[in-house]
Amino acid sequence: MTLAARLPATLLLMLAGTSAYAQAAPNAARTSSPPPIADFIRPADFSDVTLSPDGKYLAAIVPMSDKPHENLLAVLDGKTAKIVRVLHSGREALIDSYQWVGDNRLVASMAVKHDGLDTPWLTGELFAIDPDGTHQVNLFGYRAGTDNTGTHIATRESRYAFAEPIGSEPVGENQILIAVNDYTRAAEGNFTEIERLNVRTGRTARVGVSPARNASLVADHAGQVRAAYANNNATGETLWLRANNDAAWELANEPVKSGVDIHPVGFNRDNSKLYVYVSQGDRPDAIELMDVATRQRTPLFQGQFADPGKLLPTADGKDYYAVISQDGKRALHYFDESSQEARLSKALAVNFPDQLAYFSSFTQDGKHAIVHVTSDRNPGDFYLFDLDSREAHYLVSAERWIDPQHMRPMLPIELKARDGLVLHGFLTQPAGSQSHPLIVLPHGGPHGIADAWGYDREAQLFASRGYSVLQINYRGSGGYGLYFQQSGYKQWGLSMQDDLTDATDWAIKQGYADPKRICIYGASYGGYAALEGAVREPDLYQCAIGYAGVYDLRVQLDKSDTQRTDRGTAYLKVALGEDRDDLLRRSPLSGTERIKADLLLLHGKDDQRVPFKNFQEFTAALDRQGKRYDKLVEPLEGHGFFLPEHRQEAYQKMLDFLQRNIGNAAAR
Repeated sequence: MTLAARLPATLLLMLAGTSAYAQAAPNAARTSSPPPIADFIRPADFSDVTLSPDGKYLAAIVPMSDKPHENLLAVLDGKTAKIVRVLHSGREALIDSYQWVGDNRLVASMAVKHDGLDTPWLTGELFAIDPDGTHQVNLFGYRAGTDNTGTHIATRESRYAFAEPIGSEPVGENQILIAVNDYTRAAEGNFTEIERLNVRTGRTARVGVSPARNASLVADHAGQVRAAYANNNATGETLWLRANNDAAWELANEPVKSGVDIHPVGFNRDNSKLYVYVSQGDRPDAIELMDVATRQRTPLFQGQFADPGKLLPTADGKDYYAVISQDGKRALHYFDESSQEARLSKALAVNFPDQLAYFSSFTQDGKHAIVHVTSDRNPGDFYLFDLDSREAHYLVSAERWIDPQHMRPMLPIELKARDGLVLHGFLTQPAGSQSHPLIVLPHGGPHGIADAWGYDREAQLFASRGYSVLQINYRGSGGYGLYFQQSGYKQWGLSMQDDLTDATDWAIKQGYADPKRICIYGASYGGYAALEGAVREPDLYQCAIGYAGVYDLRVQLDKSDTQRTDRGTAYLKVALGEDRDDLLRRSPLSGTERIKADLLLLHGKDDQRVPFKNFQEFTAALDRQGKRYDKLVEPLEGHGFFLPEHRQEAYQKMLDFLQRNIGNAAAR
């Protein structure tokens, strides 16, 4: 098969010389039957669409349809959107992310297939290439001193370390800052080195070191690394600040003492102030502007009940013009309503009702931008916007085969738990006003993670088959303030589970669900919650599906990759507790005799996050009880299935299982 035969159809049109500007955003062909499962598991045709600083080029990550462990970096002409170059990731390697360094240099990080396992892992390697495919250099990593990358990249000195760029701005011609952590088996980790990397030669120069182990770093616009933060004891992020690269680090916030978490994001235009997310007790986090010299903070934005989302940089990249709010539907909050970005953004939004449209990439002169448009029914469209003429031209769609008109809206909901705590979440319903079979879908994590308004592949897949999908952000979830998250610590199987039960009862009372046709399904922690729901509420759920689920909390303390580091162990003790008898009592493993629901269990044998021992212990207990269950085990998969054929099989098995238990077949 030729390379062209494996490219997405949109990219083939560009290779053939057809400008994407001439096309309108496509709709999938209308059909009476639901979209195939493949439509909901295919990788996006285009992701990370950006402009080069001078606007001469566009770039995007593109999958290879027959090689899931390889992908492409497509470079397009910035005026015509015709393909200029297709840069291959290399054999069994994936471009994970990339950034422009100047007008004619791209630097990317890699993930590789390792030890024959299906899921790729990030290596910390960096490579660079010019947009025309020349001057390829393996800049950094353990393979930089070899010639076995399969990419014909010129090689440099080997470094057994993990590197990632600090920010997105160059710090001189062909220079970027990188954070480097040597590979180590030491449970405590190591101090993060700050280095300057030449993206032409691969040479590095040491700039300094972080003030704590495992720290993340923030640089200002002058290339001075002035903020560092780390959370090694699961007690919150400790923050350090300094005046410049030569100054000593100063402790700026210790959450154990202050009672406040402060997370740095980036500097303002004159580098005097730092944008920070700040916890607010039992209220949602706020965006504030901290004076680096005086440490005084000025509030900028706080949501009604949800934490603020991503900050959006100004056209010149030297400041921020807005934040994405997450109170139900996502929207934009502008820091200065009179700014050019705010005025143009508001005018642009009129053309995309019920969607989120924002500038996601600018040219250095601020005259052209990529507009990213997305919603609960739209996986994403990209437009090129001329800020002078105010004209927008369609470029590409992330998932052109999805017709937003055939997807279902994600309805924000609010309810009270039995103890009065207000919970928020989302309900996705299939077409029709009647009561539908319901899938309760708790998210994984669980702490620090939240379901948010936007295109959700699983919810849309299930809704397309006639199921309502309930996603509730139970206590312990992120996104609703620090106290809300902390209220879930040591509450696995207790109040966290009660929240899911209360949300299910709410859906029944509201008439959203047929009480005789309810299934609970989740992955990772969600798998734990699904099976614990079947244990604690045997008459509420007709079926339960666990995907890479935790079924014995003691295994997480003893065997998971989380416990291999000191900070991971500290997190597990805070989140789960240490009383092993109590951990067993709160594990689905201890309650198999109470289960009435039909069960489906899916797991990867090489799961390091939720070890396969969870599955083995749980199914052995079910066998002793004579309980019926279906299963799917993939020997080379890890925490969640990576290969499309494995995910296809998994979702087909789920749909067959749901149809048998709560679908039309069960209703007859």
